[in-house]
Amino acid sequence: MNEKIPGILSIYFCGSEQCAPGHSFGPAIRPHYLLHTILDGRGIFIRNGKTYHLKAGDAFLISPMESTFYQADRADPWKYAWIGFDGLGVEEYVVRTCFRNSPVYHCPDGRNTRSAMASVMAAITEAFPAAGQNSLTLMGYFFHLLGIMQGTQPAEYLSPTKGYLEKALDYIHNNYSYNIHISDIAAYIGVDRSYLYRLFMEMEHISPKQYLMRFRLRTASGMLRSPQYTITEIACSCGFRDTATFCSQFKKSTKLTPSQFRKKTREENGTNVAFL
Repeated sequence: MNEKIPGILSIYFCGSEQCAPGHSFGPAIRPHYLLHTILDGRGIFIRNGKTYHLKAGDAFLISPMESTFYQADRADPWKYAWIGFDGLGVEEYVVRTCFRNSPVYHCPDGRNTRSAMASVMAAITEAFPAAGQNSLTLMGYFFHLLGIMQGTQPAEYLSPTKGYLEKALDYIHNNYSYNIHISDIAAYIGVDRSYLYRLFMEMEHISPKQYLMRFRLRTASGMLRSPQYTITEIACSCGFRDTATFCSQFKKSTKLTPSQFRKKTREENGTNVAFL
């Protein structure tokens, strides 16, 4: 199995199955994202006590560390295909898809969309064994699948508040490696610092300064999982003015130095390590 490249989407596994009548899975918790697309039949998906009735062409997304249950219909059991994936910053992509406000996707009535989704899933499954987790081909297929689903959903009304927030987040995600300040973010989206602070507290429940630091540290944690980067390279790449500042902020957040974090994730194969 190829090593996961920090900061890049990794597809861990994929497959498909024709389920037996009433076949179920869960309640269970996954450590990564898991997307199911329903190719035929019907079934139910339960998350947070809410039951979703799904049919061919629909899809459901399981997020990391959430308990879910799903079951094939007894009269018309579903056949589905799945993709397990994760990667640094993947949640930032997810919130920009049709799964932003719901864990399920309902396909509009139309064979073209269902056929297109099935074709992409088949291409992913066929390419995966030889391509490796980080293949550009696999990533292209994956984002194409999300694009198909997103393109069939009604356009959402974007309030000015959400518009400001998305612009601010985009600025942070694209410029965190530079010496940016909160005043730079405010100027970019055209508001004052006080409004920006209230916006983040209302929508993200943390200040813009805290969000920027958290994003830098999460990016750094992903880079620490690879032995190819030195601590100094990671500090510079994530927008810290020097290595000492990076080490201090990292330990303040995780209770571990960057070197200790790297050693712990290596020993535990990147699992069961609390971060932020």
